[in-house]
Amino acid sequence: MSKRYIIQNKNLGTSPGTLTYVGKEVDFETKILWTSYNFEEYEVAKIPTLDTFNVELAENKTYWMNVDGIHEPAVIATIGEMFTLHPLMLEDILNTQQKPKFEYYNEEQLFVTLKMIEYNPYTREVEIEHLSFVMGDGYVISFQEERSRDIFEPILTRIKASAGKTRKNSADYLLYSLIDLVVDNYFSVLDKLSENMERLEEDIIKNPNPKSLNELYSMKRELTLMRRAIFPLREMLANLIREEAPLITSNTSLYLRDVLDHVMQVIETIDSFRDLGASLMDLYLSQASNKMNNVMKVLTVISVIFMPLTFVAGIYGMNFDYMPELHWQYGYYVVWGVMILLVVTMLLWFKRKNWL
Repeated sequence: MSKRYIIQNKNLGTSPGTLTYVGKEVDFETKILWTSYNFEEYEVAKIPTLDTFNVELAENKTYWMNVDGIHEPAVIATIGEMFTLHPLMLEDILNTQQKPKFEYYNEEQLFVTLKMIEYNPYTREVEIEHLSFVMGDGYVISFQEERSRDIFEPILTRIKASAGKTRKNSADYLLYSLIDLVVDNYFSVLDKLSENMERLEEDIIKNPNPKSLNELYSMKRELTLMRRAIFPLREMLANLIREEAPLITSNTSLYLRDVLDHVMQVIETIDSFRDLGASLMDLYLSQASNKMNNVMKVLTVISVIFMPLTFVAGIYGMNFDYMPELHWQYGYYVVWGVMILLVVTMLLWFKRKNWL
């Protein structure tokens, strides 16, 4: 079993709010990027250490702290002290197995956690990254696991280029943009899986083999994993929109409804892929059965053809001294002629019956 399917129990027996990293062991330093912007200007700075960093929030600006790496509880705890984050919130940030959800803390901070999904073309597996967002009055903090690339780079590019509506709106729109980017990436993963499904269908139709069956089981497992990670997001967004969160404006709420529609479309596509996988399984079994039937038909025809030949050879192979045609000089050729005539007659009969 792959390690990503093993549930870790590091938090068992600990008190609520204990900061324990639950996830894949890594060895690198946490990267922190601090971005501030408004309609007229922006500023992006890397924070090498939190010891000398002071949080100063101006009313006319939006602030975004992107934390790349959640494997160091001490760093997460320091950020929690800076922004007065609840210990239970920090615990969920460090738990990579936490399901998508949202919670309000004192109606001043909105906590959202969900999963980023990427497709690995080399292993043909779906890779899941744990994401968390904290939104307060004028700021957003994003937490992501370390990966080969920064998944939020397009948002930062938009801020720098002043493209779109990001710099014209406040922190709630930034939160929407981050969630929307994650959901949009689901579609690109589904496109890759769709290509694999089409290729797998062609392989099964042309030549069903155990390799195709293994790929089909792997595909069904990846779809189940995706659905498990995405399905709770539908209820989370629906509740977030329904509750009319005080930190989210009515304008941004409309955009979140659009994201909810996209999530429902993704879930419906995953369900259709799972149904297609079941159909491909039936197709594989049918093709394998037809292939076996063809082999058995050929072997049966060969066996039936040799039955009269064996009968004739058995008769003339008996060791009796007095047998007709036994000492006839043309007996050998006549027997061969009879055998060949039997074979030709049977083949013509099989052909007429459409057995060949």
